[in-house]
Amino acid sequence: MLDKLLGSGSYESFDMRCMVTGQFAVGKSSLVKLLVGDNVPEGRQPTDGISLIEGRCGLDIETRSWIMIDPATYNALDVVYNKVLMTSEEEDESKQTKTPEKPESDAKPVDSPNKDDTHSLKSEATRSTDFPVNLSIKPSIQPQAAQSLSLQMSSGESKRQQMKKKMTTKMTEKEIRKRMEKVLKSGKYKMKVGRLIFWDFGGQYVYYTTHQTFMTFRALFLVVFDGSKRLNEEVTDVLCFPGQHMTPTPAVFLLHWVNSILTYCKVVYAGIPKILFVATHKDKIPVEDVETRRALLYSEVDELFRGHEGRNHLVLDKQIFVNATDKADQEIEDLKKAITELTFDHPCWGERMPNAWVPLELEIAELVAAGKQILSLEEVEELNAIGTVSVLDLEQLHDFLNFQHSLGKIVYFDTQQLREYVIINPLLMVEVMRSFVTDKLFWPKMRKMQEIFRRMSDSGMICREDMYNIWEQKDFQAIIPYKEFIFNILIHLDILAEQRRYDTATGSRLPVDNFFVPCMVTERNTTSFMDKECTPERAICLAFVFKGTVIPPALPNRLISACLSMWTLKQYEGRKLIFSGFIVVSFDKAHDIVVCVEGNKIILYVVHKTSAGLIVPDIATGVKECLVTTMVRISDFYQSTINVKRSPQLPFHLDYSCSKLKCFISEEEALQTNEWVCDKHKLTHRAGDWLVWNQDKVCELR
Repeated sequence: MLDKLLGSGSYESFDMRCMVTGQFAVGKSSLVKLLVGDNVPEGRQPTDGISLIEGRCGLDIETRSWIMIDPATYNALDVVYNKVLMTSEEEDESKQTKTPEKPESDAKPVDSPNKDDTHSLKSEATRSTDFPVNLSIKPSIQPQAAQSLSLQMSSGESKRQQMKKKMTTKMTEKEIRKRMEKVLKSGKYKMKVGRLIFWDFGGQYVYYTTHQTFMTFRALFLVVFDGSKRLNEEVTDVLCFPGQHMTPTPAVFLLHWVNSILTYCKVVYAGIPKILFVATHKDKIPVEDVETRRALLYSEVDELFRGHEGRNHLVLDKQIFVNATDKADQEIEDLKKAITELTFDHPCWGERMPNAWVPLELEIAELVAAGKQILSLEEVEELNAIGTVSVLDLEQLHDFLNFQHSLGKIVYFDTQQLREYVIINPLLMVEVMRSFVTDKLFWPKMRKMQEIFRRMSDSGMICREDMYNIWEQKDFQAIIPYKEFIFNILIHLDILAEQRRYDTATGSRLPVDNFFVPCMVTERNTTSFMDKECTPERAICLAFVFKGTVIPPALPNRLISACLSMWTLKQYEGRKLIFSGFIVVSFDKAHDIVVCVEGNKIILYVVHKTSAGLIVPDIATGVKECLVTTMVRISDFYQSTINVKRSPQLPFHLDYSCSKLKCFISEEEALQTNEWVCDKHKLTHRAGDWLVWNQDKVCELR
């Protein structure tokens, strides 16, 4: 469908998202400010969630120079016009009447805005004042689209008429031409400029689960670390990751970010996305020792990722070491050159987009500029249907929404509960996440809010009314009209987990009032459950073993959310057994299920109240199959990208434990060998020992 639309006319889209990630307090925000031309404030200014900066800088397509854009001249609508004006198919241009080329000007890219045209970008995108884009797909050529829409909605004609009064298109062909010519004539110079959009990710642990929503292979990643510390030096006063009982070090955080990026970003092109390492705090190193420290740091980075399966994504030949508080530091310019080079090498830079999409993109940009953040699907369909330049049929509109979602321009989940609305301003999702998934430093000051956040931090739970109260705050009131839809998105992403309850008499599902927020649980398991209850005499276990040494926290958090939605959380010693990277749920009166993270493993235990020998094989097999299916679903979720097939290889494999619950053998090997002697305990285990996990194979043998 996309190829067909491209054949009817296209333009090149020059946008690049620079995702700036890393441990907290390493200077990410200061670095971004220097890159976009802002002054760096004194003292540490931590980021609450994710900060997005756009319209501040870009790249000259022809000279590859870094361009600063006056923020007073930035307008989202003009960005769309500008991109289209930059490029067009030669056959489209040949249909236009050529006009003489304007003389070049020596004016600098950042200029004071024209008083009569405060919304026009000062970066010009064409060498012709003519309208070069062929938007020839008109309703008259596609009558089926309008007919199919009107037929489907004939029953709601009165409602449709009301909507038409509310939603009037501004994007006539004459209006688009007029606006584009206005952009063409507004600047004193001409320049093809691609946009750089910076996403500054908060480094505190509680934010890690939310990052999955915004990461994409259509981006360049900067992983920032403190170069004044050795990679294996302990980072004090910091919570590490769920179940990671290792000492938190810069190396651990570097591994986390690389593994997270490659987990969340589907690999569509070999070696893409690229990950660039940037060391900061150069000012803390004596000048005479800087080069020695640089060589040492990057040799440690090279060694850390030696043999890592994602090594081809890592940019290891650019050893950047900056002072992120000094705009005069020459290495800031070196970093800009590195970003420029990697951007121009990215396969999505200059990606062709259909001209047929432009009118609807402009309509949406107009609404966003006016403060609109969410549209119903019906409103989007109507916005498309009343257009006078290009009307997409229903299938084309569906592809438009899915592809715009993959580009990060909108948020649209094509599932039964979520497809009725389209978030046209993705920044709303940033605000949604920030509203309740936030570091203690940013908790609201009101006593009532403080109590809500304290309960959530202690128990990992929040009730529906508490969430509504949070959204009633001034900063988040835009969420309120769509609160049920937003709730469903948060459940879909497993940021919230609903613990299902059923009426024992009727079997019907009971309303859910309380939700778990696993990523807000930072307390470690301090109960005696594992020592007293989950013992070799009463439990069996297997492990999901991941390739990386650090598992992205969102993976175990999503698995914990899934467990909460299926089974009842267990209480023990007066505590609900949910902690950071650890949960115990009750399957029935005799069987408990434990899920916990240890190193690069998510370990599953089935515990019997009296003896491991009494564990019902059908229960063990069912629990295993349920969680394997869930982990496959979670893995698929992170790999999903529009029009791209998922990888057949999962990021984990299964291991079975020995009778002491400490040594492990891979499932593949265990099912092919007659006996196995574990290295540590020298105990002999036979093939039948693992049939408790595989009752389906017992049936096959019978």
